[in-house]
Amino acid sequence: MVGRIGVIPAAGAGTRLAPYRAPKELIQIGYHTVDGRQLPKAAIEHVLTAMRDGGVDRAFVVVSPAKAELLRYLGAGEHLGLDLAYVCQEAMRGMPHALDQATPFLTGRTVCLGMPDTVTTPEDCFAQLLDFHDATRADLSLGVFPTTQPQALAPVLIEPGSFRVLAIVDKPEHPPAANTWGIAAWSPVFTELLHAFVATAPAGRELLLSDVFVAAMTAGLRVHALEFAAGEYHDIGTPAGVLRARERLEAALLAPGQP
Repeated sequence: MVGRIGVIPAAGAGTRLAPYRAPKELIQIGYHTVDGRQLPKAAIEHVLTAMRDGGVDRAFVVVSPAKAELLRYLGAGEHLGLDLAYVCQEAMRGMPHALDQATPFLTGRTVCLGMPDTVTTPEDCFAQLLDFHDATRADLSLGVFPTTQPQALAPVLIEPGSFRVLAIVDKPEHPPAANTWGIAAWSPVFTELLHAFVATAPAGRELLLSDVFVAAMTAGLRVHALEFAAGEYHDIGTPAGVLRARERLEAALLAPGQP
């Protein structure tokens, strides 16, 4: 449990939701209980509470200068049972660069990564992934979820009979599997590799996190995957995704006969 820290990249512009103009991370998806009351739950709060329940007590949210509303809404994280801090990505240079902004604060820590515009189940997925990460002594552990849209995401090919990752492909025309990675945990050695990858990347190129994962495999790091075969992965970065997530996660509240 000691040394676990979360990082959430929330600097993206949210262009897939245009012309919606508010931060996508604050779209309401379901409800949660706060001080005995049922309150709307923002998309980003799903990943933060899942991290908290996995043993994370501090997290960094990476924002852009246009995302000040996230600071106002989340504050210091007390209402979520977390200590929150913020780092800023001034220019849109991709997720690896966004994550690297937090590197000075991640040294020596086990890092948990979650997306602020996705909702995953089971709710204890981070707890399970962190236990898996420790048990397998992996350098990088990916939480992998089934999906019907792997061509729009990043499917993972896993060696049969083991947890070893053989390939990760970003938005493939012909997906190698009907899944996608959705959350991650890594050790300090991967934080160092990520920092070096960003530092040596060609200027002006927007980086993909899948490329860093592949670089870790190429470098001989232990990259493993935990499959949540009965889990769910909801991308709320599009209008259709928001509707699907609400239908699925709020079904009980919308059922006939409910008050």
